[in-house]
Order: sequence, then C-alpha cells, then structure tokens
Amino acid sequence: MTKQIVAFFASSFLCVALTIPACAEEKSGIIAEVDRDRALLVFADGSTYSLPGSFDYDAVGPGMEAHVIVGPVEAVRA
Repeated sequence: MTKQIVAFFASSFLCVALTIPACAEEKSGIIAEVDRDRALLVFADGSTYSLPGSFDYDAVGPGMEAHVIVGPVEAVRA
C-alpha cells in the first residue's frame, strides 16, 4: 500500500512538473536593436524582450539571429 501511495505522489509530481515548461515563450528571429539603457532586446518584427542585469551585451548585435526562451512574466510586448 505504501509503494502505491509513493508511486501516486511521484506520478502526480511528474505530471505537474512536465506542464510548467509549456508556459515558457520561445522566439527566434533577427535582432534589430539591443538597447543597453533600457535593457531591451528588439527583434526585426518589433517584438521586445527585457534582458537580465547580468546580460553580456557584447555577445549580440543587430543583424544576428537569436533564439530566446522566457517565462510569461518576463515577456514584454511592445
């Protein structure tokens, strides 16, 4: 009986854990602008994403292709 209870909770935890990444947003495209003053990454289609404080601005630049994955709270739409 104890093994069944443990198995039930383990499977419940896995089901919940597997649905969390589905909330993330993915975006691929060409970078139009990197705004250091406002810490924003702007894609050619106008999509804007905020950058973390520890972001390496020298690693990216306009014209480069980029792929970002952000949580729903972090996404900034312009």
